[in-house]
Amino acid sequence: MKVLSNWRSVRLWETQLERDLHRNYSLRTHGILIGTFTLLLMWGVSALQMHVLDVQSLAVRYLLTLGVGYLGYLLVLRWWARRLVEGRRFEGDVDVPDMDLGGGAGSHDHVSVADPADGGSVLSDVAGGALDVAGGADEGAIIVVPVVAIFLICTAIVLGAGSLVLLYFSWDALLAVAVEVAFSYVSARAAVRVAREGWLMAAVRLTWKPLLGAVICAVALGAVLDHFMPQVNSLPEAVRALLKKH
Repeated sequence: MKVLSNWRSVRLWETQLERDLHRNYSLRTHGILIGTFTLLLMWGVSALQMHVLDVQSLAVRYLLTLGVGYLGYLLVLRWWARRLVEGRRFEGDVDVPDMDLGGGAGSHDHVSVADPADGGSVLSDVAGGALDVAGGADEGAIIVVPVVAIFLICTAIVLGAGSLVLLYFSWDALLAVAVEVAFSYVSARAAVRVAREGWLMAAVRLTWKPLLGAVICAVALGAVLDHFMPQVNSLPEAVRALLKKH
């Protein structure tokens, strides 16, 4: 019963912290700013690969761009979350004895923040099917190939853009990371030992599905363009080339 009481006090503290963050900050606005920064970072990485490093494969370029963008997103997310909570006083916010309340890292189930990417596997299946169609297309079908290419490009762009919006512009990950950072302050100052998943695992748990969908769509898009239009060096150039044909 004592353990349940201690765990309940932690949950009440966590719920109160989330309410305070919602009340004091516009988390949606913060998510938009973080997402905008991440997209600008990805644009810079893509431009660097195209103009300086001369990476010819669009599939490789998109994969590297998303990888660097995600790493940058995690770092900014951690820094931003720390700024949100560093002004609070944590010494007396929670009263929990020095005892282990869980079975190890990752055993804490954060129920107040919903996973926004439950449909990420659907994006992966659709993008994978589109890539299979592209690989099996008859190169001699002069009329069919442009139509299939346009369809695949549009599908990959729509699904990939939706995944990126879920990934970078959602405030759920920011809130989860802020709670984990705040709890690390409590643990350090009050000698509290409670099994938590940590800020990095919390962020990855909420973002890996849209990241997977975005990566598959981007690589599929790059592979389609590399296969059907090897002469183009960017997506806008490919769109202009397709418009000229029609």
